[in-house]
Amino acid sequence: MNNSYAPDDTAAQLYAEETWFQGALLGNIAYGAELTLFIMSFNVLYKKINESNRRTHISLLAFIMLIFVLGTLFMAFNAKFAQMAFIQYRNFPGGPGAYEEVDFSNPIDEVANVCFIIGNWLMDALLVWRCFVIYRNCRKITLFAVLVLPCLLLLASVATGTAELAETHTSSPFQYVNITLAYFSMTIALNVIVTILIVCRLLVYRWRVARVMGPNHTSEYATMTAIIIESAIMYSAFAILFIVPFGIGNSLGNVFLQTVSQVQTASSLLIVYRLASGRGWTENTCAQILTKRGASEIQLDRINSLDKKALPDSTTDGTHMEVEPPV
Repeated sequence: MNNSYAPDDTAAQLYAEETWFQGALLGNIAYGAELTLFIMSFNVLYKKINESNRRTHISLLAFIMLIFVLGTLFMAFNAKFAQMAFIQYRNFPGGPGAYEEVDFSNPIDEVANVCFIIGNWLMDALLVWRCFVIYRNCRKITLFAVLVLPCLLLLASVATGTAELAETHTSSPFQYVNITLAYFSMTIALNVIVTILIVCRLLVYRWRVARVMGPNHTSEYATMTAIIIESAIMYSAFAILFIVPFGIGNSLGNVFLQTVSQVQTASSLLIVYRLASGRGWTENTCAQILTKRGASEIQLDRINSLDKKALPDSTTDGTHMEVEPPV
């Protein structure tokens, strides 16, 4: 193809446009995963509602519907804004990339920003709650020490997120990099710290079970898949991929900016799906495992006693009884 058809833009402008466009395409892939997980989670939660879990399941249903609606609105308005940049206002000075940066406070994009940040708050709160549930059986002083920093970071995330929305209402986050970095640093720090706490707790639990019952008896609550899902490692890793290039002013951050919300929603839906399927860590998990372990030990003791009685090494008259080996 003749290069004369290429736009008369600088290499930096073209790179910014490419990253915005690729981010929009990648966001669609992530939204497909989000939609699938929402349907699966909703189906399992709805089918398993009974009198004993009605309140919990209805709360989880409301939660996943809310974050799914917010994620869908974000995708819809973000797609509309990309359409405006690349089609309706493509002759904007500096190209579509410059339009998206300058006109970030457009009402279309503002709705997407509000949905993004509110959904982020809700899913951060879910992760803090999961950390509380997983550490609940610890001593109170340990539980307090574990949760104090995540709770403070959650409050800081709400405060900086509110400031971010106030600033982007009339301008672009690229003009107020400090506030934008502060908000994303708070929410990413929260997720990374909680991720580490949950991973450590589940690995310690896995090690204790393996030491007592053998490496082949690690619980389903401490498999590597469970650890990855429960700790939302996927979102923490993806958020770091966004914040690093954004912090140094590289346009590569545009790719992950449009996708990070969908990845966080998918991570939250995976946690809810495990809970709905009965494989997620609950407040009673430790007690249930200990009960099962105790019952197994009692059963083994009884079997050993019966074996000793059923296979005496001598007859009643004191003579030794020989047992012929099997053929």
